[in-house]
Amino acid sequence: KNCLFLLLLLGASASCFKLPQKFIMKGEVSCESPYQEVGGRCMFVDFLNKGTWNDMRNHCKSLGGDLVKLNDPAVYNALILHIHGSGFPLVYYWIGGTDEGHEGLWVWIDQEPIQMGTPYWANAGCDNDQMPNGGTGQNCLALDYVFNMYFNDLGCSTEGYVICEQ
Repeated sequence: KNCLFLLLLLGASASCFKLPQKFIMKGEVSCESPYQEVGGRCMFVDFLNKGTWNDMRNHCKSLGGDLVKLNDPAVYNALILHIHGSGFPLVYYWIGGTDEGHEGLWVWIDQEPIQMGTPYWANAGCDNDQMPNGGTGQNCLALDYVFNMYFNDLGCSTEGYVICEQ
């Protein structure tokens, strides 16, 4: 009985209070166009506009958002399923991470450290090198179609498409 009461109470309060994103069930997120609900968050996969990491960050800001932050494996998985399920092209998509100005310390645009290794970063080559391995010439983060949409460091002036989050 106590659990049922608590669930009813939480359900009722959800309509009165904004719950943190991680507690919002799929389908309960209201996204403004051109954003769509993906993994409980509002995202826009833009495969029509192409530019550098900074160009695409400015593009996201012009749409009322910023580059997507993929710090949750479930959200990352939902996004990859969304890309494949929607028939979006497999290309480079800029996302909101960089180590520019602090080589080797990868952070999201809000300065939260990016988890290194599995399940996010690509492996490459005969030696199965773990990304990022681009050194000072590759300081911006993308989902890389060459590596099955895993994270990869690219040169920030590389032209790519973008995933924005509101």
